[in-house]
Amino acid sequence: MSPAVARHTDQLVSEIERVTSKLPPLPATAKYYDDFADEVRSIRDLAETDQVLLALDGLQHRISFSEFGPATHVMKYVFADWLHRHDLHYVAILFASTVRYVARHGVLSLIELMVSQPFEARSHWNNFVLANVSAQEGNGLRAVLHSLCRLNIGHWTPDIASFIRAWKNPKVDKYRVVRIGDCFLPLDQQSLIVDHIDAMCAALSNDPKSINDNPLRDVCILVLSYQYAFRPGQIARIETADVRLYTTGAVHVAVTRIKQRDNRKRIRETRRIKREWGPLFNEFVRRRDADDIEIEKGVPPRLLFGLTPTGVSRSIFELTSDLTGEAWSPTDLRHTAAQRLVDGGMSHAGLTEFMGHSSDRVANVYFDASPSQAKRINDALAISPIYSNVAKVAKTKTIDKAMLLALPAEKQIGGVPHGIPIAGIGGCELGQNLCMKNPVVSCYTCSQFMPLNDPEIHQEVVESLRPVVTEFAAASRSNQQSPAYAQLKSTLDAARRVAEELKSDGEEDA
Repeated sequence: MSPAVARHTDQLVSEIERVTSKLPPLPATAKYYDDFADEVRSIRDLAETDQVLLALDGLQHRISFSEFGPATHVMKYVFADWLHRHDLHYVAILFASTVRYVARHGVLSLIELMVSQPFEARSHWNNFVLANVSAQEGNGLRAVLHSLCRLNIGHWTPDIASFIRAWKNPKVDKYRVVRIGDCFLPLDQQSLIVDHIDAMCAALSNDPKSINDNPLRDVCILVLSYQYAFRPGQIARIETADVRLYTTGAVHVAVTRIKQRDNRKRIRETRRIKREWGPLFNEFVRRRDADDIEIEKGVPPRLLFGLTPTGVSRSIFELTSDLTGEAWSPTDLRHTAAQRLVDGGMSHAGLTEFMGHSSDRVANVYFDASPSQAKRINDALAISPIYSNVAKVAKTKTIDKAMLLALPAEKQIGGVPHGIPIAGIGGCELGQNLCMKNPVVSCYTCSQFMPLNDPEIHQEVVESLRPVVTEFAAASRSNQQSPAYAQLKSTLDAARRVAEELKSDGEEDA
């Protein structure tokens, strides 16, 4: 270390010690509300310890001040201020981001921001911090300075807060995954999810005992994530008292908005479960009231699913992996639900309300990614895919004409959808007499379908049904929430994929 650097270091340490010596004593107890456990918790003797445990989502989150050296005492004031003002998740993110910056660049850079005059601090920010900081670390450092302003520590006063807001921060595209489309579930995989939920409802109506507790809990969680784009923390926080069951079969669920920096925006909103899927919740609530459901360690008994948010995420990952062959996260389901609604014509205000965002600016990314009206028609006509991940077809289940003719009549697929006779497209492992869905239009997205290995047959299906889709598109204004329109659109996309892949296989064999 050069003499000049040593002198500068000594000066910074002396300044932070001088600032610390002027601070009043820390409160004997720092309190915060743990909304997961529904308890007010206390952190005692904050001034005397360098490590505290923060109860977060049923887990103990370790907060260590050891990285901050001479700035430890000031950071304890900042931490106490964050606890008072911010959501616990945001506090954990801010603290971890600040610790990461200090671990990478040393505590002296943070101390220089704390003890400098505002314009000198901005100069250090522009000349050193900005070139070495990530967007999240930058947010943490700025949050530290805003707390110093609120607490009147050092040269920082409340009227300087607007000055800090004008400082540059590294640019980051938080919604890059939405713009490139990697987070959207393909149409065929969305169909598999809906088919699984429908199959569980059918099995439940036949024999409730045929479904074990954990699969029933998992499918209820999947419904909330797929239909309403709820976050794992929202699903985990649903209480048994939040579910209202009606004699008509309707099911309403009250959910609290989370991930709000301002605790005053954590409002409750009620959502109605799709009527056909209501029996799943009726049965689960009955078992929950009978104490048949296993509760994860650290989860209060009042919570419906008995899982932490991490447990909810794990449930969705594992179930989607089993159903689709790919593990999709709750965030992926959330993005997919949002894009599905936007493509169906939902407004900015409607999407903002649905997603629980505090600003409608976030909705813009989904509208930017949404196709135009002309492209929606093309998508519906299977001329181009709706998402970057298009429907895929299992090529291993194809059968030839001789195998098709050898199948029993009930396993040979045929029908007259919308007045158009269609037959000979393939076989059904289950049999049409046992199928609860519409033949032909449901077959291409069904796991029991065995397509005929003749691409021309499937291309004829696409050409035959396109005029029907055009009629529905005009009638429903391309509203994807129209069941007939959505089903035909998904069928044509899958049929086109079957034809293309079979044709590709034929060219490779030649």
